[in-house]
Amino acid sequence: MADTKTIIGGLAVLVQLASYIPYFWGMAKGKTKPHAFTWFVWGTLNAVAFGAQIVSGAGPGSWVLGVNMVLLYVIAAIGIKQGHVKYVLFDWLALSGALLAILLWWLTSNPLTAVILVCFSDAIGFLPAFRKAYFYPLEENVTAYIVGIPYYLISLFALETFILTNWLYPVVIVILDAIFIALILVRRIKSRQAT
Repeated sequence: MADTKTIIGGLAVLVQLASYIPYFWGMAKGKTKPHAFTWFVWGTLNAVAFGAQIVSGAGPGSWVLGVNMVLLYVIAAIGIKQGHVKYVLFDWLALSGALLAILLWWLTSNPLTAVILVCFSDAIGFLPAFRKAYFYPLEENVTAYIVGIPYYLISLFALETFILTNWLYPVVIVILDAIFIALILVRRIKSRQAT
């Protein structure tokens, strides 16, 4: 019989997969238009954080980042195919941060260093999405983000070792997603009031 951490890790992944359904549905309908470069950067950042969690003994709590990495790259590929590709300074800074995180991890043999840098890079990488959501709040699928927050929180309970290296990045993502959701909702209300 599976242990509790495995069950919780599996539950987190199931919630995660369910959370992406509205986003993929929105892309298929042409309502959701992902900023491809941002999604690629997020995939790379998740790859680094996932690797750090694996070597730090996160166990089933790391599954969410591994699955997320794959899904983020898929969305980036779809965004590229749909032509939603614009490269701005923030994108390059975030990608550079991810690559720097890998380099620093390799040089220091300290996965926490990489995770901290990944957290900063993720925040920078989120800026183009924030900018896009500010000007085009209807082009983002807020439901996907709302449903997405719980799987990160659930994954924390599946961590085999609850150390900063393993929990910091998921917590930062929850905070950034919550701010992003608030921005989208406020901008939608304001755009309705303006019409």
